[in-house]
Amino acid sequence: MKTSLLTALGLLACGSALAAPPSPNQDLTLKTRDRSLSMRVTDDNLSSSDVQLSFEHDTVRGKAFGRPVDLTEKDDVLKGTYGQKPVNLKVTDHEDTVVAVGTFGGQVSNFQVSPQQVTGTVGPCSYELLITRHDRYEGWRTCGDRKDDKVSLFIPASLADEETQLATALSLLLAQ
Repeated sequence: MKTSLLTALGLLACGSALAAPPSPNQDLTLKTRDRSLSMRVTDDNLSSSDVQLSFEHDTVRGKAFGRPVDLTEKDDVLKGTYGQKPVNLKVTDHEDTVVAVGTFGGQVSNFQVSPQQVTGTVGPCSYELLITRHDRYEGWRTCGDRKDDKVSLFIPASLADEETQLATALSLLLAQ
């Protein structure tokens, strides 16, 4: 359940750049050539100046980038709404690889996270990131017709172990 919730949170985080500097053990951070996005990760919430989300049992509720979030996880599927748009995201874990496939906020998502790489499509963006340290991935992304070959993603260990929360957080973050 926690894995799907994180994926949803990830997609939401992509809405705007956040000024807070990353804290290596507690922040999920995406850096591109143009911006840096960061969210504080705890056991029961994801927060920044634009994101206030709470995890409770099998639900994620709150606001992200001015839009309401109401998600429920059941049988490895995250369902609900982000803003007025549907979320229907299947999150599975196969041999140390988290796979998220479906829609988030009405946008197609199909991505994988493994100890070696983060690849796939989240909304309008495609990623190819390879591990450079135990918690940091680097590589490129394309969003529409723009390619950025200087992208880094930091995933705190506390988040990496929770498939649903990881998928939620990355769904929010990587769509931006």
